[in-house]
Amino acid sequence: MKTRTRLAGFVTLLLLAANLYLFLNREWESSYTPASYATLYYPLDIPTIRSWHLPEADRLRLEIACVSPVDRWTVYTDGEQPQAAPGVSPTFRIDTTFGKLRTYRLVPEPAGICQTVVITLQVYPASFYEERGMHHTDVYIVRANVPAGEFDQYPVASWVDDYAYVGEEGLLEVDRVLRHEVGIVPSDSTFTRMEKLMRFLRIQLKNSGGVPLDDQRWMNPLDLYHAMAEGSGKGWCTQNAQLWVFWANRAGIATRFVFGARTEADNQIVYTGHAWGECFIPEQNRWAFVDLAHAQTYITDRSGLVLNSAELFHLNQHGAFDSVFARLYVDREWEHLPGMTRTDTMVTVPFALCNGALRSEFTSHSILKYRRPPNVEDVRAIYTGFVRDWTFFVGNLERYWFKPQLAYSFYPTEGAHTYAVRRLLLAGLLISLAAWIWLRFRKRRA
Repeated sequence: MKTRTRLAGFVTLLLLAANLYLFLNREWESSYTPASYATLYYPLDIPTIRSWHLPEADRLRLEIACVSPVDRWTVYTDGEQPQAAPGVSPTFRIDTTFGKLRTYRLVPEPAGICQTVVITLQVYPASFYEERGMHHTDVYIVRANVPAGEFDQYPVASWVDDYAYVGEEGLLEVDRVLRHEVGIVPSDSTFTRMEKLMRFLRIQLKNSGGVPLDDQRWMNPLDLYHAMAEGSGKGWCTQNAQLWVFWANRAGIATRFVFGARTEADNQIVYTGHAWGECFIPEQNRWAFVDLAHAQTYITDRSGLVLNSAELFHLNQHGAFDSVFARLYVDREWEHLPGMTRTDTMVTVPFALCNGALRSEFTSHSILKYRRPPNVEDVRAIYTGFVRDWTFFVGNLERYWFKPQLAYSFYPTEGAHTYAVRRLLLAGLLISLAAWIWLRFRKRRA
């Protein structure tokens, strides 16, 4: 018994040392794992067709996932012939006339609970192919206005930090400022809120550019805002992004933190490095790139749809910014733009006039990392925040083991392997510790 207890204790110490060594010597920005475009940009708030089934040749059943449960759907065929269909698995009759294009519009009930689902369908029976010498089954060609397929999804709300660690008094202060100084009212659209907030923060932070102190990398965002607005604190794009995400979420705009970077050699070799925010625009059911550091409130295509980070990342590989526009707050940074007659105004300009930072940072080397709450900095080598702020401590450990930032890039990443090793070592440590405690307990009872 004594030998087994000592062996369990030795294994526990060995695994503890291995966990600490891996944690203290991890790569900068290593707590991320790859994700698909669909996972990042098709939230559960948008109805998603998980699968399609044909219980009969002329009946279609859809498995629809959505964050809000739908009691039932009313299905219209080319705007007519309404059919009632159950909520989770709506089943309805379809027209199987050869090659006939039909549009089926699924309207949710209660009304407005989620987006209307629209699909088009054409049927080509097996006989069509047999007459032409091909053995084939019936083919149903479908199109949908919503995502279709099985993939990991998150509701928009899962990206939103509640910032409880700022404290009730601090959050009340922010809400007061948003009402009385920023001027946000309940009737404001998402775009209006973003424009008001961009102007306010650019004015307040006009003298805050510079290298942040170590403490400002773990500081809660309200304290960081006060330091930067008062001039005692400085900030890079990371601090600007932190502040935008904080204030936007409190202004009722679901917003997440995104960091595009790739480094090597213990952060000494930097390929790219920039931070910004993404706001969810419910009016379009789309995520929008926002860069407070460069006064870019949102970017749109020529039809007015907002563009997200991944879309801009791909466009930049080909310099394909024709017909792309920026909604820009004009201040000290952009007053030199051609044709600009005044500052302190919001304008829409060709994105090519103000996209220098994006062109240099959204290169093929970049890895875009989407941070899930809590929105605390992922810091290595500066651990003073661990003893000063409980959320910083728990948030970093949670991200290290269980809740990685999701990443999008051209490059393969080692996220799956990295997290398998981390979790295996942690599990080994907990099991060996439990075994040691149990053996010690048995030894004392004996």
